[in-house]
Amino acid sequence: MTITEGASTESATRTRSATPKSSSGEYLTVEQAAEYLNITDHFVRRLIRERRIPFVKVGRLVRLRRSDIDDYLAGRLVPAVRR
Repeated sequence: MTITEGASTESATRTRSATPKSSSGEYLTVEQAAEYLNITDHFVRRLIRERRIPFVKVGRLVRLRRSDIDDYLAGRLVPAVRR
């Protein structure tokens, strides 16, 4: 079995995105999620450890969907009180 020139050139020029997309949105690293929420990495890891926010494990890597983060925030919304 031989590899054609076109196939090897195609795989050499293929690049991976730093933030992959899914059907339900963009996956973020812990660091990106922390930046998005304007909180520390440590607090994001705490949310993950306490299972307070959904996450995906890919081997040892942890990823969070932006839509899950937005849902988490929506659930934490405190309504204003009219007086």
